Amino acid sequence: MPLFLVTKKGKEVFLTVNLVVYPDDEVKKLEAVRGQWEKIIDAKRPEMEVDALITAKELETDEFLENARDIIALLKDSEDLHKVVLSRRMGLRFSKQIDSGAVLQKMMDTQENSYFFVMEKGAALFFGATPERLVAVSEDKIHSSCVAGSARRGSTKEEDEQLGNALLKDAKNLREHHYVVEMIEETLQQFADDLTISSEPVLLKNRDIQHLYMNVHAKKRNDVNILQIARALHPTPALGGSPKDLARAIIRMKETSDRGFYGGPIGFIDTDFDGEFAVAIRSGLVIDALGVLYAGCGIVSDSVPEEELQETKVKFQPMLRVLGGNVE
Repeated sequence: MPLFLVTKKGKEVFLTVNLVVYPDDEVKKLEAVRGQWEKIIDAKRPEMEVDALITAKELETDEFLENARDIIALLKDSEDLHKVVLSRRMGLRFSKQIDSGAVLQKMMDTQENSYFFVMEKGAALFFGATPERLVAVSEDKIHSSCVAGSARRGSTKEEDEQLGNALLKDAKNLREHHYVVEMIEETLQQFADDLTISSEPVLLKNRDIQHLYMNVHAKKRNDVNILQIARALHPTPALGGSPKDLARAIIRMKETSDRGFYGGPIGFIDTDFDGEFAVAIRSGLVIDALGVLYAGCGIVSDSVPEEELQETKVKFQPMLRVLGGNVE
């Protein structure tokens, strides 16, 4: 739990101070927290700029293409394996340690229809602007989203509409999306009643990417909570593959780098076990002056490795834009 938590609901803003007090604690412990808070509110607002990026270099390109070819061969030879999500990284170098507040502000300024997150521990900063909700629970209501399949945004309104319409009709992307819908529906039926799903995909448009998107709603059963649901859903076929266990085994075999928090559930719960978790994609990790961005794509039997590589380049763009990099 954070020591200081600022929550904004509509036009209201709340401050919560989370402090564990033990019987043998002295009053000066409370006074120290109070002094820290007063120092924060009296401090001048820093300049919200991200201007320290020196280099951004794609990593493991040849390895990614080779792994994609191997996975496509596995998919064609197997009746049980349907999809594997393969990830890769972009290496970053900065002239100085970047400011987390500036990163958050830049994400909010440049990324629409997204969940924004920033996690700090010491010199490590994990951040992102994700379009994908894993699950939200409010009282007895469950909400989830099926987000899969992607295309870049067009440079003109006409091109953007053309790319979006093509995505809505593309057999490969529709199949990828169907795996996500099918898995989320089957999983939520274990925890909920009165489940409803959007009749057909629509476009979810972000600054650099557009996705196929469907809403899922259900009524939660009394004997379950959001952590049980999130554990069962993660990773969906949008982040792992289908079927889940087989796809994860192949990912562990093929990917040499650790995904870390990339693709994991990130969110909050309250004392009633209501809350919300998003999926930590469109994300990056910076430690001191070095960092990485993460991107992934779903590999199916008719995937083309070079096209999947290009898709990951598009998915690097949101956070590269946030950090001041050149976006092609």
